[in-house]
Amino acid sequence: MALWDRLPAPPIRLPNPRGLSRYTVERDLPATMPDGVTLLADRYVPAGVERPPTILVRTPYGRRGPAALANGLLFVPFGFQLVVQSARGTSGSGGEFDPLGSERDDGLATVAWMKRQPWFHGTFATFGPSYLGYSAWAIAAEAGPELKAMSLQITASSFRDAAYVGGSFALESALTWTDLTHRQQRPLGMITAPLTARRRALRAARSGRPLAELDVLAGGEPMRFYQDLLANHACTGHAVPNGYWDRRDFSGTVGQVAAPVNLLGGWYDVFLPWEIRDYLALRAAGHVPYLTIGPWWHTDARHGLPGIRESLAWFRAHLQGDPSGLRRDPVRVYVTGAGEWRHYRDWPPPGTRQARWHLHAGPSSQRGLGEDGPQEHPPSTYTFDPAHPTPALGGPPCSAAPDRWTTARWSGAPTSWRSPPPPSPPTWT
Repeated sequence: MALWDRLPAPPIRLPNPRGLSRYTVERDLPATMPDGVTLLADRYVPAGVERPPTILVRTPYGRRGPAALANGLLFVPFGFQLVVQSARGTSGSGGEFDPLGSERDDGLATVAWMKRQPWFHGTFATFGPSYLGYSAWAIAAEAGPELKAMSLQITASSFRDAAYVGGSFALESALTWTDLTHRQQRPLGMITAPLTARRRALRAARSGRPLAELDVLAGGEPMRFYQDLLANHACTGHAVPNGYWDRRDFSGTVGQVAAPVNLLGGWYDVFLPWEIRDYLALRAAGHVPYLTIGPWWHTDARHGLPGIRESLAWFRAHLQGDPSGLRRDPVRVYVTGAGEWRHYRDWPPPGTRQARWHLHAGPSSQRGLGEDGPQEHPPSTYTFDPAHPTPALGGPPCSAAPDRWTTARWSGAPTSWRSPPPPSPPTWT
């Protein structure tokens, strides 16, 4: 086994750009939306390349400085032109930032604008992590045949279920992200907001104040998106009366996407369950997406360069006709218990057996867990005090490693069910 197969990030070996390191930049290109609002974009053009294919990125996190690297600037020396547009109400673009609410309409209008430009040469791809990836999903099914590839990281076609994990409001993630995007438009906000948003959210969550007041406590004023999440609480399979999520949930269109899709996620990322759902929807529609899952959380810097490397191989294959950088097997996952990367033809891995486990009754020291059941026994009992529930702030957060997930120790007596040892060591997925 090679050493790099035991590393928590795939080997980062970007090919040399063969002298195509120079590029030009056009700043603040205006694109007018159907409602008259003007959105601004920057275009990075590689020197010495005729008719370069385009990579489109739409982001609320800024276009300049360090954000340019996260937005895909490293693709430009390899012969791609990069168009980075600031979402409505952010970084100079007009209108009000309505998280999730404008990305389909603005994105499709931007694609139509881009196709009319003399520098557009007939093909484009979309790229981006998190919100940038969501923006790409919002237009993917309707972008037209010119969309030739998508490479998205730590994201999903719908953020609805991640906001209400298991039916419970994901307070920490929702409040942290809302405060971050609310503050980043202030002077120095791009620098200070990522450093302080989680701390302010935790302080507000621990205050004991009603949920509806926590945005003011964290950010100093009401924040629209946070209040929208509270007012439009939704569980899987249940519609919100005013259709709030109908305009923001694109999971139903994933199977209609014709462009090849490359996905990268993390075992500890808040969006992973729904990213896998998107992968399965593509497979059900007959497509062959690529999927990488590493030992990463949402803001883990370790997935940045692997995401760039795999995206570059994907774009070269589907926009430049060079598939030499693609791996043989579509699925690559890091097995945490074994400490190594493994390759599969599909996900779940071929040969995977799904099992239903049952709780078996008995004294507290003899309660069992196994596949034989359900069994006929009197019910087991345990003590639950609604006034003292198990403390937690609401699911995996966006901005912390697993060892910093915010929970508190429960003072009650533990209740457990144990299975017999398996006959051979299994691989759990």
